[in-house]
Amino acid sequence: MFFKISMMATTCFVLSAASNGPEGTGGTMIPPTDPEIVVEAEYKSFKAKGTREALELFIARHPDHPLAEKAREDIRRLGK
Repeated sequence: MFFKISMMATTCFVLSAASNGPEGTGGTMIPPTDPEIVVEAEYKSFKAKGTREALELFIARHPDHPLAEKAREDIRRLGK
């Protein structure tokens, strides 16, 4: 009996959530993250590792991003 009630409650919740989203989306959507914020967070994460390899990986993933130049500078500083 409990299972049937739980299943019905879950179904109602899912259908309710689906009706709140933009038409054609199937439900409530999380807004996309700003790509710039994601790249900055990745740079900070790799820089915090403090290794040449981590910074080189960042550069390989984002060679044309302005933070790639900062990563190159960080690598030069590590070499000193």
